[in-house]
Formats: sequence, C-alpha cells, structure tokens
Amino acid sequence: MRIQNTLTKKDIQYIREIQRSNKEFAQFVVEGKKCCYELLSSNYKISYVVVNKDNKDDKFISNLITKIIEKQIDIFEVSNSIFSKLSDTITPQGIIAVVEKKENDIVLNEPFIVLDNVSDPGNVGTIIRTADWFGIKQIILLENCAGKYSSKVVRATMGSLFRIKIKMLNYFQFKQLIDNKKIKLFGAFLDAEQDLRDIKIKQDEPFGLIVGNEAHGISKEIEEITTNKFKIKGSGQAESLNVGIALGISLFHFCNQKNS
Repeated sequence: MRIQNTLTKKDIQYIREIQRSNKEFAQFVVEGKKCCYELLSSNYKISYVVVNKDNKDDKFISNLITKIIEKQIDIFEVSNSIFSKLSDTITPQGIIAVVEKKENDIVLNEPFIVLDNVSDPGNVGTIIRTADWFGIKQIILLENCAGKYSSKVVRATMGSLFRIKIKMLNYFQFKQLIDNKKIKLFGAFLDAEQDLRDIKIKQDEPFGLIVGNEAHGISKEIEEITTNKFKIKGSGQAESLNVGIALGISLFHFCNQKNS
C-alpha cells in the first residue's frame, strides 16, 4: 500500500457533493484529525482517505497515515488548493476520509435517547457526544432531525458517532417500535408538573429519554405516547435551555439514578 497522487476530478466533485448537497449517498465524509483518529478504531468501512501534502510534517497526521497504511486503505495526497475545495471547514486540518454508511438497530432492553425534530446539526452532534460520555449507546432521530451523517453533525460528535447506534425513524415507525413494549418514555416539557430531581428509576430498568425541537419542544404526536413528563427547574429568568444542555442535565440525573 502506498500514497497515491491521482485523485480524479470525478472523485473531487463527488466529495464536494457529499459535503454540500442534500442528496442521499451511500457514503459520508469524516473530516479532521480527532474524528479520523476515532474512525480508525471503529468498525466503519473506510473507502479511502485524502490528505493535504502540505500537512505531511504534522506528527499527528503522520501517525494516522501509518495506521491507515497498516489497514490497507487507499490514501490520496493532494495539493493545498485541491484540499481546500474538498474541505467543509474554515480551517481544514489536512485529512478527510470517505466512509461507507451503515444501518443500526435499536434494542429496547437498553436505555435510548429520542430526538424529536432537532434540526440544528451542532445540537445533534453535541447530544451524540454527550450520550457517549454518559454511556448511552442508542439514539433515535425522528422526522426532521439533522442527518446523522451530515458533515456538521459528524464533526460536532468529535468521534462519538462511531460508538453510538443511531436510527432515523418517522413517527409511525417509532410508535410501531415501542408499541406494547411497556417502556417508560421520559420527556422534557416546560409545563410539566414533576421535577426532574423527583424521578426515580431502577438500576436495571430500560428507558427512553425524549428531547424536542429547539423552538417548539416535543411534538403532539410524541407527547401522546410519553409516559412520564418532567421539567428542569431553574432559578433565573431565561425562557428555556438549549436542547443539548437540557439533555446533558437530564442524563446526569438518570445515569446517577441507575448507578446508585
């Protein structure tokens, strides 16, 4: 295996389209040193890697290239001007991987998170990273959530994407999944009567934790099947919490409950 210098115009256009268009592709792009490092430790199939030859003296990238070569993955070296066309960031880090997408299945005997119409890719990526921190390994994205493989979501996860099972479903599919399963579904609502701190769960009890759209909260369709509503009580005057922050506070409480 050796580094090649012949990335075709077709390949360049293909990577640009994955990064910037709304079309569906069988592959997605992973950009940046940290994300590519985490990718190499995952079971995702890497099609090929592109590196900026002007960054070849970067020790971190040099170590990544060694690992990539060991895994028998094709590497293409391109000029700075070409790499800047491929990159979707203001300050490119000099490495991009083209990776095969894969499907995940959700099991209901383990905790999971449900995002209902969370459209901001930064929030979705932050939530995936937060779930990874707390050891929650399953996330369901409902309806118009930002796509799990969009470039901004992938970058925001800082590599946590490769350790989490993520499934995109519509409302009907989600209702089918949980129908008659007797799973507790906890949802964050501003007008809920129960305080988060009053919620008690058993150590071996699976649950679903739902957070909603940044502006409108949890939809009526999902509110109807939410079994336990709660609020995060504050003492200031802000109207609401960022959805990623709300999720983090909630997980802190739920995971402490399970570990106590």
